[in-house]
Amino acid sequence: MDASSRMVQYKKQKLDRAEEMIGGSKSLSNLPDVLIVKILSLLPTKDAIRTSILSKRWEYIWTSLPNLKFIQWKFENKRTLLVNAVERALILRGPADIKEFSLSFEVLGDALRVNTWISAVLQHNVEDLSLVLHSFKDPVSLPRSLFMSATLKVLLLELPCIFKVPSTICFSSLRSLTLSSVVFSDDYSAQQLFSGCSVLEEIFLYGCNWANLNFVSISAPKLLRFTIDEGDSQILRGSDGCQIMVLGVRLAYFSYTGEFLDDYCFYNSSANEALISLNSIKRVQHVSYRLNKLLNGLSSVKHLTICDTSFEVVQTNASEHLMPSFNNLTTLIFERVEVDLGCKGLLAFLQNCPCLKYLIFCEGIGLYSDDAKDDGMLEPLPPCFLNSLEEIDVLEFCGDEDELHAMKVLLKCAMVLKKVTINWCSGVQVEPKTMKDINKQLLDLPRGSGNCKVVCLCAR
Repeated sequence: MDASSRMVQYKKQKLDRAEEMIGGSKSLSNLPDVLIVKILSLLPTKDAIRTSILSKRWEYIWTSLPNLKFIQWKFENKRTLLVNAVERALILRGPADIKEFSLSFEVLGDALRVNTWISAVLQHNVEDLSLVLHSFKDPVSLPRSLFMSATLKVLLLELPCIFKVPSTICFSSLRSLTLSSVVFSDDYSAQQLFSGCSVLEEIFLYGCNWANLNFVSISAPKLLRFTIDEGDSQILRGSDGCQIMVLGVRLAYFSYTGEFLDDYCFYNSSANEALISLNSIKRVQHVSYRLNKLLNGLSSVKHLTICDTSFEVVQTNASEHLMPSFNNLTTLIFERVEVDLGCKGLLAFLQNCPCLKYLIFCEGIGLYSDDAKDDGMLEPLPPCFLNSLEEIDVLEFCGDEDELHAMKVLLKCAMVLKKVTINWCSGVQVEPKTMKDINKQLLDLPRGSGNCKVVCLCAR
């Protein structure tokens, strides 16, 4: 008996034992197809396909699965195996709709085959479509029917090539659009794409290249979340990028990560929460201008997270008239950067946050300059320290002198502070007695607010 036959016999024995455990008329083999499909849907597609060898009854049940995911590396790099699996799934498919279809595939010379697969999936009223396609030998042009789908609600396209779209686009049900590594071909096609998504609620753009474009506006009245991550994308030599205008939307969340290769502008738009992260700074004045332009458009934000190792450089090189006022900002979070409390950029920024209530330093805080006056007060003192700042969280605290100095200044300057939480860094090498002594110093520091409570939390 060869290995393949032993494997089939083994799986049949496992199935028989499962049936015996269930027993009687309620055995697994007597379950209705719809329930078996429900069970199989909990398995990865590759494993669900393998159940076809268990019996005649099971041979085609997997072809009715609502969710089909074909990821090349999960097929042990056997390209032919994946191709055959996709072909079988679509050829043997009955009338049942496909709710979710995912394909990750090295296309090579099979662009026409892939388009046939996509067209077949669309005929089954797919709602969630994910296409991660790489290694093209020929130019890629996705089927026109994709861009006219009335059932598609979620679309993810990862295509590291020129993104060609038809002249007519109508995604009447599309709620979420993710584009990764695509190269937009021209202003008109990009504008057609975003204009054809009338009910869009989420946009995610990862490593996209806008270098062939000069201007595009994104106006989706129901848009709630917008994420841009420039990744490793590069602009063409001599290009200053594209102006991308977000027009007439009220976002719940906006996120930007990159080097401002392109120019982003909010016009008659707003966001409740925003995250800004700069990867690196090569052209300081250029980045300063574009950052401040973006922040001006986000000036009504309530929750802002800054992830920037060059925050001081960017702010101190920006023109004063470009610095926006954040009159609605209540929560300011600094991530992935240890903040210098004496940073002129930080103090300038806090001057324009008159209603700030919560200040969070995720990577710790220190005072490395002499910008605090001899009496331990910041100069100039931000208005929020006098009127609104109620809570400060400091994470990754290590207990060194610069951190203690910063905490002393914070506690003395914040006049309406209610609570300060200090979280010790999990990796810090401090003796328990030393930590206890430092905690006592923190608890004994003088405070500008008589109602301020200091809490020191040890790392778990």
